[in-house]
Amino acid sequence: MIVIGLGSGRSGTASLAKLLNAQRDALCFHEMNPSAVRFSGTPRPFLNTIDEFQKILDGGDPAMLTVDLSRGVAAKAYDQLCRMQRVRMIGDIAFYYLTYVERLTRHNPNIRFVCLRRDREETIQSWMRKSAVERWRSKRIADRISSLITRERYHESRNFWMDHDGSRWQKDPVWDKCFPKFAAKTKREAVGMYWDYYYEQAEILGQKLGEVFRVVDTEFLGEANFQTELLEYCGIPVHEQVHVDAHIHRSSEE
Repeated sequence: MIVIGLGSGRSGTASLAKLLNAQRDALCFHEMNPSAVRFSGTPRPFLNTIDEFQKILDGGDPAMLTVDLSRGVAAKAYDQLCRMQRVRMIGDIAFYYLTYVERLTRHNPNIRFVCLRRDREETIQSWMRKSAVERWRSKRIADRISSLITRERYHESRNFWMDHDGSRWQKDPVWDKCFPKFAAKTKREAVGMYWDYYYEQAEILGQKLGEVFRVVDTEFLGEANFQTELLEYCGIPVHEQVHVDAHIHRSSEE
């Protein structure tokens, strides 16, 4: 089975990857190749990924997979995949699959989509923290002084959800293109509009695709019964399932 996880981000996707990776002969990436994609308009990298996944399931060489090895978490998963003797389930989890779901479903019927949905306000608050440019206090002071001397912009945060020129928010060449953009008055409002848009589209996909696409609430991810049902949906028989502690930890977030 090929499993593709989705969600708005900050929604428990790392916990879903942890659950899937605990299963025997299973390997699930977490944001495997963001450098090669956009939120919409770049279908080929996604189609290539599904084709490469299927070849691995059919017994092909696991090394023949396109992965952004500049990302440590992706490189670690890739090395683990290359050491596996057998692969029965493989997948990737990333918010940017949303607009490609229908095309991927037509391309390969051996895919199951799991879309995690976290509370709206919790998601907004988490994204506001995550998109901040983190600095130690001494580094923050040094950067402010440097910006005055060099006349370069000093940025305290990034904004993936609005078009901007980089004067107020720091540009990010990888992640800016992976999000849709909204005409909002504030960054917080734009994140809320993103959440609304994302799950409106997810509900539409769920209605269209039925059992191929499932929206699940993150709050249930740590429950044993829920894990059993979810793993069955992903093709893991009950007698082979491994359950994990998959709660979102508020200190580290996801």
